Order: sequence, then structure tokens, then C-alpha cells
Amino acid sequence: MPPKQQAKADVAKKQKVVEDKTFGLKNKNKSKAVQKYVQALKQNVQPKPDPKKVDAKKKKEEEKARERELNELFKVAVSQPKVPPGVDPKSILCEFFKAGQCTKGFKCKFSHDLNIQRKGEKIDIYSDKRDNGD
Repeated sequence: MPPKQQAKADVAKKQKVVEDKTFGLKNKNKSKAVQKYVQALKQNVQPKPDPKKVDAKKKKEEEKARERELNELFKVAVSQPKVPPGVDPKSILCEFFKAGQCTKGFKCKFSHDLNIQRKGEKIDIYSDKRDNGD
């Protein structure tokens, strides 16, 4: 981590140099030549983005876009079951998630836990399940 802090310190120093060199010039008669000079100084200070990182990010985005497009073309018709009244929707597995197409994520009212079939119903704490002796 220290190298990153050092890089930030370098950028801050360079920014300070630019501010010193351009002191009083930014609004000087609104001259295009002066504005161009200020822009050139600012550009010299800003670190240039690493082309490898930019290419990798671009390639990753293209891959995601291609995958989304294929999913749109070949998506299977999925129907979510109706939730019966009194049943917790989180106890029902999301059919879209099962097919790998759920876009709602954690906002989805259905469960995204594939082990949900093993779980039982929630216990009703308001009713007494014990036998009332005859």
C-alpha cells in the first residue's frame, strides 16, 4: 500500500506546481492562448491511464455485452410460481435464479439458495402444537 500513497503524494505535489504556475492566469482576459497553456499544464500532471488495464476492462465489458446478447437471444421462457397466501416467498426458490437469469439479485423476493428444498417451513410461534389431553 505505501507505493500508492507515495503516488498520491507525487500527484499532489505536481498539482501544487500547476497551481503555482497558473496563478492568476486562468481568467486572464479569457485568452485562448492562456487557457490552452493552463490545459497543457494540467494534462502534464494527470497520470496517463495504463493501456493494458484499459484494454482489459474494455475486453471484459465486451464479453459481458456478448453474453447478455446471447442470453437475450436464447432465453428460455421461465414462469415464476404464484405465492399462496400465508407462505413466505423466501421459502420458494426463484425460477429465474435457477435458470441463471435473475437480474434482481438481493432485491428478489424469492430465495436464491439452491438448498432451499431441504429447509422446512417456519415454525408458527403463536399456535400451540402440543396435544391437548383427552
